[in-house]
Amino acid sequence: MKELKTKMNLKLNSLNLDSFQEVRKWRNSLSQNILRTPFYLTEEMQAEFYKTSICNRNSNCRFWGLYLENILIACIGLVNIEWENRLGEISLIVNPEYIKHGYGKTAFHELLWQGFNVLNLENIYGECYLCSPHVGFWRKIINEMNILTNILPNRKYYNGKYYDSLYFNFNRINLLIHTQ
Repeated sequence: MKELKTKMNLKLNSLNLDSFQEVRKWRNSLSQNILRTPFYLTEEMQAEFYKTSICNRNSNCRFWGLYLENILIACIGLVNIEWENRLGEISLIVNPEYIKHGYGKTAFHELLWQGFNVLNLENIYGECYLCSPHVGFWRKIINEMNILTNILPNRKYYNGKYYDSLYFNFNRINLLIHTQ
């Protein structure tokens, strides 16, 4: 695994079942308006996902943990990977105790590095519901990286109402052009 080159003592590593269960607790503490699946996960559901997806080399997802010392502070992943099209969707969740400390941005950049340089993907995309309190985080990253976006209508049904989403795509070539 690549060693992070930051002044923070961060390390990217694999996740075991116990750490993945911790991520489940973070996820279940979030409001349902930001989650794609409108239900909480049980220990059994998370264990099954870990067994069939995380431990399965042929699955269409890859996950990593971002650790500060020995503390898991974020879980990053690529889901819905289409190997033939070389694209994957962003999955990012930060330990609630470490939100607003810059770890989400660091984790996101590590995810791009893994996706483009290890998995050889061409496009990494994401979607954030406009009813999510995290839409500002994504807009800031999108603006900093000069990424084009699109608003997709009626993508999330929550509490009797439909919400639009912000869709964004990071392309390897476009990112190389903008960083030179």
